This record gives sequence, C-alpha cells and structure tokens, in this order.
Amino acid sequence: MDFSGWPSGLGGAWSDLRAFLEAIHFVRPGLLWFTFVPLLLLLLDWWASARNRVVAERLGRANAIRNLATATPRRISLKRFCFGLAWTLLMIGVAGPRWGQADDGGVAVGRDVIVVIDLSRSMEATDLRTPEPRWKRACEEARDLIEAAARRGGGHRVGIIIFAARPKVLVPLTTDYDHLILMLDELDGHVQPVDIRPADEFAKSGTRIGAALTLAVQTHDDRFPGKQDIILLSDGDDPATDREWADGITPARSAGIPIHVVGIGDVVDSPVMLKRRGGEGELISTRLVELPLKTIALESRGQYMTGSVGDYFEKQLAPLPSRELTDDPTTALRNRSTVFWLIGMLFLLFAWFWRA
Repeated sequence: MDFSGWPSGLGGAWSDLRAFLEAIHFVRPGLLWFTFVPLLLLLLDWWASARNRVVAERLGRANAIRNLATATPRRISLKRFCFGLAWTLLMIGVAGPRWGQADDGGVAVGRDVIVVIDLSRSMEATDLRTPEPRWKRACEEARDLIEAAARRGGGHRVGIIIFAARPKVLVPLTTDYDHLILMLDELDGHVQPVDIRPADEFAKSGTRIGAALTLAVQTHDDRFPGKQDIILLSDGDDPATDREWADGITPARSAGIPIHVVGIGDVVDSPVMLKRRGGEGELISTRLVELPLKTIALESRGQYMTGSVGDYFEKQLAPLPSRELTDDPTTALRNRSTVFWLIGMLFLLFAWFWRA
C-alpha cells in the first residue's frame, strides 16, 4: 500500500509500524493459523443464531422469547469478545513471537548451516524456466533459506562459501541475516572473485566441489556435532573426470555433517552452449549432472532435492536437535511470548467472571 499522500505524521507512523511488523519473527509460525479459530466459531454462531431466530418466530413472538434469556446481549457479546481475544493472544504466545535484541546473556537456540554456492562458468547457463542464470537461482535459494532461518526465531547460524576452481568463505557462521543477504546481493556470477579463480593455467578444473565441501566442514564449529548441516547449490558439471567431488564426502561423514544437495539446471533439455570468458570465445556445452550430486547427498546421509531450500529448512532441518549458543555477539531475538500469555490469561479470567 502506498501512503505517500498521507500527512507527514501519519505517513511516518505507518512506516514505523511497518518496520516494526517486519522485525517480528515467530519460532512456530504455522501455529498462527489457530488464531482464526475464534473467527470460525463466530461465523458458526452467527449461522446458528439465524436458525434459532427462525425457530423462535415459529414458536411465538421473538421479543418475548429473547426476554427469557438470563444474560443481556451486550454481556454475551463482551464475554465472547474476551474469550476470542484471549485465545488469539495465547496462540500468538505459543507461536513464539520474537523481536528486539536479546540481553548479552541470551541463548541462541538453533542449528548451524553452511551454504556452498557454485560460481563456476557453467553456472552462467540460462537453461531454467526463467531467463535467470543458474548462479542467480542458487543465490535466490540461499536467500530463501536465510529468510526461513529468520522466521524460525533468529537462533540459527548461517554461513556462505562460494567456489569455482578454489573455495572461499564469503561469510562465516552468523545470525546477522541482514549481512548475509547483503553479501548475496553483491555477488556477480558473471565476474568471478579473484580468490575463486584458477591459481594458474595448470589448474585441472574450474569446478572443485570437493575442496569447497572440505572447507565447509572446517568452517563449522566443532563444539556442536549433530547440530550442523551443509547445503550445496551446484549444477554438478565438472569438466574433469577425476572425481574430485568425492574428496568432500569423507570429512563430512567423519564430522557427522550431512550434505543436502540442490541440483541447479536442466538435465532434460539439450545442452546449452556458453561463451567462455577470455581466449577466442570458445563455446562449451553444459547441463545438470545429477550423478555426483546425488552420490554426495547419499553417502553423506543428506538429501538431494530440486525444490525450495527455505521450505526444506523449515520442515526438515529446523525441527532437528538444536545447539545452545551464548557467545554469539548477535545472539537471538528477545522472546516476547510471556507478554502475550499474561495478557491472554487476563482476558480469559475476565471472560470467565463475566460468563452468562
């Protein structure tokens, strides 16, 4: 909605309110659907009241029958309103609302996830259903995961590693989601960072998946085994045939870190011809190569997928056992559930004493 035409005071108030609402996160957002239960009951009550009026008119004068009620309509409406509001507030409290920075002694509860993004030349292909290149889709999937982690309460740490011929830690594990998204937005797959380009002209390949996975394992915090994940976003297209990608499986299995793999690209359509930068404009053929990606996921006890990473994180990873972290400077958002529980209980008691 555009409120630019509002008076400056109202426009500023709306901007502040919108910023505040955007800063609210819920640990269990799915439970917010239960806040619509009072509305559903209200519709059912309206329908039942309409039927009762029809029956009352058949029995006699409607006003005379209504006078037989022991409670006034205003009293009944007030009681229903208080019960409905109490239920809504209690459900919001159960959903785990969080906003504002927690105290220094706060505990960030969640999992650690390292996102590994392939920025090799083959990721410039535009063989998706949309005109965007593969690397852009990989960044969007990573962004969805970060936003999902924020919705789950802000206690999950996310790190980003990019790679081509060499891997690089773009962002270490952090709960600063705004910084993570900012770094993603600054990535340009058409211009590889110098740190991930081949070190010299004798490099075997411009896609070293195994080295990137090994670095991801090393970047994880070894204090929290069993609460860690790696998510690889790649097309699996390595022009070398040395199975270098398998080198990342062993350290991940030894550390007990599953690698969940997202295949980016098209395996069905004809190969896409890409113009390689530099040289004499050599063209290469590329496609989604699923075999190494599926093998990485299977042997590391992860999962291979082609769907939304954000949904997968919320439904499959976030509910898994979490670690508790107290030394993260960004820590978790402040838990506000108690406020909603207390106010909800007050309205519940008020409705109880005013019951018909």
